[in-house]
Amino acid sequence: MATGDRKRGGGKLASSVSEELTRRIAGGSLSPGAQLPPEPALAAELGVSRPTLREALRALQEQGLLTRTPGAGTFVTHRARLRNNLDVNFGVTDAIRAAGMEPASRDVRVERVSSTADEASQLALQEGDPLVAVDRVRTADGRAVVYSRDLFAASLADTARVRFSARDWAGSIYDLFQRKLGIAIHLGVATFLPLAAPKAVAARLGVARGALLLYLRQVDYAEDGRPVLYSHEYHLADAFEFTLVRRGPGRRAG
Repeated sequence: MATGDRKRGGGKLASSVSEELTRRIAGGSLSPGAQLPPEPALAAELGVSRPTLREALRALQEQGLLTRTPGAGTFVTHRARLRNNLDVNFGVTDAIRAAGMEPASRDVRVERVSSTADEASQLALQEGDPLVAVDRVRTADGRAVVYSRDLFAASLADTARVRFSARDWAGSIYDLFQRKLGIAIHLGVATFLPLAAPKAVAARLGVARGALLLYLRQVDYAEDGRPVLYSHEYHLADAFEFTLVRRGPGRRAG
């Protein structure tokens, strides 16, 4: 098997094994505290040699996802997080897919509602104007990671004479806007806040009331500058890792 590993490229194969184990940890099939199977069994399951497996395990140890105890075995230390770069405006679907996991939606609810004063202000509408409200639980490899509520003017769909099907809400709302409404999202302005999970949100995500969440409130704008989408997202705090590029002040006079 080691010979086969060399033919397929040992380094690349070890990276693939690391990615597969990371997906299992992030998806919950390997939870914090869980012990990995013995090396011979795990290598056979993954179809690689033990040296390749050890290389992959070392990489996960360096990331802090695994710890190895001589005489006891290899254990998961914490759940892997989905990485999301804050200086790039992309949605939950893309964040999950970039982590090598399968995005999906469940518990989808779509309704027409009257806009509140805040919603109307954010979307440049009149209070009481009709909105389409889409509530969804977003999943990564079947694990609930985000509860979202997206709102947009019902007039956008009415003007385009568009009817939505249940399947339309399974993926990225940005893709849906471009495909169905002909609107490309140009930029988004977001606010992030730590939040203790309210009862209703906790129930949708399957966590305890008061669990730590990262709440994101965002307004997205079309290329012509119109605000077209107002979103509320409740992210599991242990499911995502956010990064931000911070540019230096550059040269200063004097």
